[in-house]
Amino acid sequence: MGSIGHGENYILGRNLVESMRLDAQHFLFRLQNGYTIDPRIPIGPDTKIAEMGTGTGIWLLDVASQVPSTVQLHGFDISDEQFPHQSSLPTNMKLSIMDAFAEVPEKHRGKYDIVHMRLWCAIVQDGDPSALIRHATQLLKPGGYLQWEDVNSSPRHMVIRGAEVEALYSYFARIHKALGIELSWLADLPTHAKNAGLDVLQFKMKSWSQPCVPIATKTFLMVHNGFLDAAYRVGLPFLPPREEADNMLARALNAVKNGGAYRCTPLSLLAQKPLSS
Repeated sequence: MGSIGHGENYILGRNLVESMRLDAQHFLFRLQNGYTIDPRIPIGPDTKIAEMGTGTGIWLLDVASQVPSTVQLHGFDISDEQFPHQSSLPTNMKLSIMDAFAEVPEKHRGKYDIVHMRLWCAIVQDGDPSALIRHATQLLKPGGYLQWEDVNSSPRHMVIRGAEVEALYSYFARIHKALGIELSWLADLPTHAKNAGLDVLQFKMKSWSQPCVPIATKTFLMVHNGFLDAAYRVGLPFLPPREEADNMLARALNAVKNGGAYRCTPLSLLAQKPLSS
């Protein structure tokens, strides 16, 4: 089986449903954290902000409504399939194609005061985010900030209640393993950031607040459709007929509606590139 962790084999797809999920998850993180840009990060009229894996551009679009129009906003992704048309973007926002696992082109190196990243948990393969973090570090100016939000769905960081959701989680753990998705690095994200030369200012990993639980659960279940599509696309040998897998997901959803629980744990990292090495 070939790698499907990033590049044009991005595992979760880029259709309308997946785009809507990403947009919903943006507002989920905003509700959880209470901000779009961490308030400890200074913003001035000449600030330059980049986002890696920008997807639909929703985070940058939200930022654009909160910062001076002179702030430069640049979103990067390996594919432009989810990009809004340039004519619908603010004049200070631009979206471009770039591979976040490759070296940063010289014209973008050391250019940005802030780099934002979100939801790379299903894209990093074999538990090694070093290339990804190196890319972010190359984008940053000395003194610039890395802001990262993600979710951890490894066993000790899950809330699971109900036989149907337990069965679903076990099934998808098998799919994750087959697709090379290993999540232990998320809890060690501060160490990975330090190894890349960044100063870690804060790392938080705690449960969703109560108002966030319903949408956190629904969007987490939505991700499973993307995983199923990927698993059947590459033909994992242990898969049952697709209808059986879809029914398993439907039973888990019904269990949640009737008092079950099925959610991961959010996390956030704020780090800074030193002014000098």
